[in-house]
Formats: sequence, C-alpha cells, structure tokens
Amino acid sequence: MGEADYKGITARLKLSIENLYQHSDYILNQIEEGINETVKPSPRVGYQGVPGAYGEEATYTYFKGQWSELIAHDSFEDVFEALLEGSIDYGVVPIENSSAGEVFDTYDLIKEHQLYIVGEQTIKIEHNLLGLKGAKIEDINEVYSHPQGLSQTKAFLKEHPKMKQIPYINTATACQHVAELKDTSKAAIASKRAASLYGLDILKSNIHFNKNNFTRFIVLARKMHITDECDKISIVFNTAHTSGSLYNILGHFAYNGLNLLKIQSRPLLEKKWEYYFFADLEGNLQDVNVLIALSKIKDECPYFKILGNYKQSK
Repeated sequence: MGEADYKGITARLKLSIENLYQHSDYILNQIEEGINETVKPSPRVGYQGVPGAYGEEATYTYFKGQWSELIAHDSFEDVFEALLEGSIDYGVVPIENSSAGEVFDTYDLIKEHQLYIVGEQTIKIEHNLLGLKGAKIEDINEVYSHPQGLSQTKAFLKEHPKMKQIPYINTATACQHVAELKDTSKAAIASKRAASLYGLDILKSNIHFNKNNFTRFIVLARKMHITDECDKISIVFNTAHTSGSLYNILGHFAYNGLNLLKIQSRPLLEKKWEYYFFADLEGNLQDVNVLIALSKIKDECPYFKILGNYKQSK
C-alpha cells in the first residue's frame, strides 16, 4: 500500500471522528471548564441535618477537616439552594443506602439544578436505639428517626410492635428532639456519636438488620472537577417512548467498551409511564471512547445531562 493510500485512510478516519463529535459543543464546553479544577482551599461546606448526622460524618471524612466553615441545613433542597446562590462552595447529600436503596429526593434535585457531582464518600451506618438516661427498652413507645433509619432497622422494630415509628427529618435531629422532650418513653435511632452529643444513653446498639450497611454520599459543586484520577461518570437522560430505545442507548456503552455500573429510573412527571434514567459508568471525560459514546447518546435522547466525573469511593 502506497503513502497516498495511507493519507486517504487518515483523512477518512479524521472525517469519521469529526462526524461523531458533531453537535457536541455542549459536552466539550462543560468538560473544558472543569478540566484540572480541584477542591477549593478552605471551602465552606454544607450538609443536611445537625451535628451528629451521618451527613456531617461524611463531610468530615471527605474533606478531612480542611474547611473554613461547616454549615448545617434543614433539608436537601436547602443545601442545593445554598450552593447555587454561593453561600457555600460544596454540598454533601446522601444518594443511596446499601440496605434501603436510593434517596429519590437527591436524584430529583440533581436533575433539576445546574450542579455537578465532584466526589463521593461511603460511610458505614451503625444504627442504635437511644433514649434518656434511666430509660429502658420496655418503656419505649415512640421512636423517632429518618425514614431510612426506620427502614434499615425494621427487623428490630418488628420485634417491638409497641414502639410507634415516627419519621423525622434527620437521625441527629431526632436525637435532639428526644433530648428536648425529656420523656423516658421516647427514643431515637441514630449513631453513637449523636448519642454522645445530645446526652442520650445507648439502649441497644447495632440494631440495623444488615451488618454491611453503608450510605453513599455525593459531593456537589457549581463546576465539574475533572482530573486524571476521575474514574466514574454520572449522567441522566430520557429516551424516545419507542420499542428498543433504551436498548439502543445502552448499546453505545458496550460498543465503546464502557462498564455500566448502575442505572436507576425516575418518573417523568410531565408524561405518565415515561422515565428519566440515571446512569453511572466507569471512565474519564477526557477519554475519546467516553466522548464518542456520550455524544451519540446526547444526539439520540430528548434530554441529556452530564452530572459529573469524579473518583469512586472505595
């Protein structure tokens, strides 16, 4: 084969690659803005709950105490809003638990807000029954905790049907409430650290049914942080409401050699029985195969958004 033939192949290959990237300025601009962005020194970090919440523990672990201010918020939405308005630099919220599943509020909020996942932190969750000093398990008739805390301890609670389950905004806030009630018939389900902070006794430790109980938290920022260490990508998309449309989208991951880690559906509220799909995959947004796959997916989907590229939590 002569030199001219090689040049012809090169030209055709170059044209083919350019066609694959056609209409992908949206993707490339986001990536360009986030390349080599790293965690801001001494940031202001927000989480949901009060001191002693698992969200606070995830924040401590991820940022290793290196922040200028740690700010508690009442709700997940408050964390998102504070981040958007610039009163905090990063937000930490839970997205899934290994026993109780996904935190759907977080999925819905991240789709609706122009924010990015820049990190994740996995925390081992160890739930305990906490009461006032002098309280006994047989005296407890009301138990307060976050709905996930109640769900993750359902086997224990089933053994104690006398205990009325009362959902609360946060496990640590539940402890605060029980401490303020000063009623030995009330208890909370939360961490041992929360017990210490709010002066409660541990009436029964490790009451969660799954001893491998972990919650994954995501770290949010206003821009992507893309470095060579990033090995996980999150996206959200919806497909045409036609036969085989999701199958065709997933084919782009397989065809480009990308490992799909997870896919989760959420209802498309504007249309019944249609869904958004949140997907996590291994990869880095600077990789050519990743860019080709995502460009094709964006072209074929009515809605597509990159949620972030970050390092997986071990």
